Amino acid sequence: MTTWKHDDLAEDLATHLRGGSDRMVWTDMQLGPAGSPRPDVYTVPCSFKRFQPIAYECKISVADFRRDVTAGKWTSYLKFAAGVIFAVPAGLVKKEDVPAGCGLMTRGETGWRTVKGPTLGAVENLPRDAWIKLLLDGVSRLHNDAADRMRPQIRNEWTASYEIREKLGAVVSDAIASRMMATNDFEVATRRVKEATKQANEEYQKVIDSARARAQRDSQQIDGARAELARALGLADDAKTWDIVHAAREAAVRLSADDEIARLRRQFESIERAVRQATEPLPAVCGAEG
Repeated sequence: MTTWKHDDLAEDLATHLRGGSDRMVWTDMQLGPAGSPRPDVYTVPCSFKRFQPIAYECKISVADFRRDVTAGKWTSYLKFAAGVIFAVPAGLVKKEDVPAGCGLMTRGETGWRTVKGPTLGAVENLPRDAWIKLLLDGVSRLHNDAADRMRPQIRNEWTASYEIREKLGAVVSDAIASRMMATNDFEVATRRVKEATKQANEEYQKVIDSARARAQRDSQQIDGARAELARALGLADDAKTWDIVHAAREAAVRLSADDEIARLRRQFESIERAVRQATEPLPAVCGAEG
């Protein structure tokens, strides 16, 4: 069970109220000049319609609680508050122990809990001195309290960061060095890859250009041979492929017929020579014998 100090309990309650309501919250604020009531926690609602300030009295011992109740100290707050709430550690007092009309909040291990709500009275306005105190001293204190609450967090974060740097300096340094080396190696590798890619693209382009040039030359040669073949077949230079094929087939047929005619002519000439030889006169020797 947590053992609370009075001021710590009041600050804890103020923190709870700041986070769980729309009220302006002050701690240990004297509501006017010297001798005026000084509640442990005092809240003013941010509302024009329901102006119900609340005073909180923190107690950490039964003896202090009973002494305050007996003396009626809490009643002095009613001039400045619509209600009074006693705030104590859980289990210190019961709701039957608080004065009639007062409320009770308890702080347990899991946070604050409202055990009994106060009977709220009507408050038309606050005394002039109270407003001046809240405005001149209270608002500046609110800002200072906010700064004080933030300062330990900032200091703790800075301290933790410094300790981490001290303890992990070598590790962090090595990690940073490794990261820098890795980054440098990555950059070098990236440049090499880019250069290799550039060279490969250039070589590829050369191969493509050379192949394109060869294809263009071959195409020109083919077109020239095609035009010559068309002219040989008696066609125009720009004759269509089908026309060239058809003319070539017809020429092949004609060439085959011409070969047959030449063969027959040769045979005919051979027969003719044989006939001429057969009709020639006999030699002179045969005539002398007759």
